[in-house]
Amino acid sequence: MTRKLSDGDPFAGAMQKHQKTPSKKNRNIEIGQLSAQNSDFPPLSQQEISDNGTKNGKPISGLPSDKPPQPGAETTNFDQSGSGPFLAAAEAVVTPVSKQTASRQTCLRVAAAIVALVPLTLLIIAGNLNPEEQGLGTHQQLGLPPCSLRLLAGIRCPACGMTTSWSYFAKGNWLASANTNAGGFLLALLCIAMIATAAQVFRRGHLPSPRIQTWLTIGGAGVLAVTLVDWIIRLQS
Repeated sequence: MTRKLSDGDPFAGAMQKHQKTPSKKNRNIEIGQLSAQNSDFPPLSQQEISDNGTKNGKPISGLPSDKPPQPGAETTNFDQSGSGPFLAAAEAVVTPVSKQTASRQTCLRVAAAIVALVPLTLLIIAGNLNPEEQGLGTHQQLGLPPCSLRLLAGIRCPACGMTTSWSYFAKGNWLASANTNAGGFLLALLCIAMIATAAQVFRRGHLPSPRIQTWLTIGGAGVLAVTLVDWIIRLQS
């Protein structure tokens, strides 16, 4: 016969407790199922960040927090672009330097353009002139007066024949250019080198190497020396 359990029976209480409490075997099965389900999710990183913006129990600077800021405490705005306060501080330091560098490069390019355009313009003008056969007075085709030293002292100056030499040079007659005025011929070659160097400065935005600057300086000194020597020789002839 089946025994009817009453509310006051101790055996009935034990049976009800046994029915409510799951067995150890059932608990192990449920834990295994939960582990299998959790294995589908990617593992968490070593530094877990909770929802309230804390890491290992400490608040993280730069992340939003659910707690309202305390009066007098410094707050850091979270940069949505991901730059953060440190990058903003770096930009504040780098930006003036970058602007100064850009301004310096602009001034250098303007100076390089002037250095290149002035001799190029003079060579183009000289190429459009007709060189005088006597080697002097070609510049008067531009409406300029004759050489003052020739008018006052009757001798030529060191620059006499320079325009005629450049006119021959621009037309491709370099031998006649050197015979007219050796200094003018070398000066035209130096101007070609200066135009090429200035073009590189304009393109790159920085000065040429010290070696190039040294060679240009030596070239200028050589042109001056040759012009004076050629002038002295012509005075004695």
